[in-house]
Amino acid sequence: MSKTNALFGGGIDSLFGASGNPNEYDIMANLDDIEIGNQVREEFEDENNKLADLGRSLRENQLQPIILRANRPGSEKPYLLVAGERRCRAARIEGLTQLWARVKDLTDEQAEKAQVVENIHRKNLTQIEEAKKIEHDLETMSMDEVMAKYHISRTRLSKMMGLLDLPEQARRLVTEDLSADVESINAVKVIEKIDPAKAKVLVDDIKSGGAKVNVRDMVKAAKDEVKPPKKKEDKKPATQVDVLASAKKPTSGDEEQSPPNHPSRESVSLVLSLAYSAIFLQNKSPKSVLDDMSQDDREMIDVWLRAFYDKGVQSKDAGRDMLVCLRGDLFAADGVGAFALASFAYGLDRDSKFSLLNIFGSVKA
Repeated sequence: MSKTNALFGGGIDSLFGASGNPNEYDIMANLDDIEIGNQVREEFEDENNKLADLGRSLRENQLQPIILRANRPGSEKPYLLVAGERRCRAARIEGLTQLWARVKDLTDEQAEKAQVVENIHRKNLTQIEEAKKIEHDLETMSMDEVMAKYHISRTRLSKMMGLLDLPEQARRLVTEDLSADVESINAVKVIEKIDPAKAKVLVDDIKSGGAKVNVRDMVKAAKDEVKPPKKKEDKKPATQVDVLASAKKPTSGDEEQSPPNHPSRESVSLVLSLAYSAIFLQNKSPKSVLDDMSQDDREMIDVWLRAFYDKGVQSKDAGRDMLVCLRGDLFAADGVGAFALASFAYGLDRDSKFSLLNIFGSVKA
């Protein structure tokens, strides 16, 4: 394996770990000897990550070295910063003149990739640490109290909690420092639910592509690929019984088969899972999500959700019917089941007309 691939593919451990190269060594570097060129990072502090706080921490104990490389011949300063600009800024604020540094033998391309790895790692580490704190507080505080404490919306709260419950391939984006983009991480989570093999190929391709790949574009393309094409079928309307029957999970060993005149559970699940992600996790408006849907997809979920609405309209024992659907995994507080539950609830209100926009709006609430 080449140095370039080893550096980026190994994640943060390759950046901060010893490589065995005799031209790499640790020093206590004078800050005045370090040239700081163009860096990937543009923001260095926020409300929860003050430079002054980091400076005080560095005075007590510097846990990781900053990364340097030899500067170009003829430069005024002997070292060029690769990773650790925030720590350099914090050290100056605290009045420190030196920092523990690791001098590595890197090309321009390797240095750029190292900056990307370090930046992604820092973002993911910060997000996961915050999520763990929030999770701990939720054990003793209400959701509203936690949202007030951290000054975050319900959408942001859901995003952070999602980072603590990722399937294998989505988790790799975080643990292997491939992406810190919550939208992409969540999209891979959805892809993995539909097609685990495709999700693995996607993450492998992101990893092999290195620092210059556009993760969002790759994830979007993969998401489009796993979305099953809409079959041109008889437009005869599906009955409520047909739709609810196909919504039930197949028994072990049975293949899932849908009657020919209505959408399959798999197709509906994919479209509504993506819609739920866009509305609840990405904070997009219900109208924009519906407008972005193809006509075929919109017709498909209209048929699907209208069946639950009709069930609500016809219900003579709402409590019993709701429990039956909950036990049958048709209703849920999140995801596809949330759309079905909202549709049923609108049906219970005899004055409410069926409206995809209203149903999608309920999921966002």
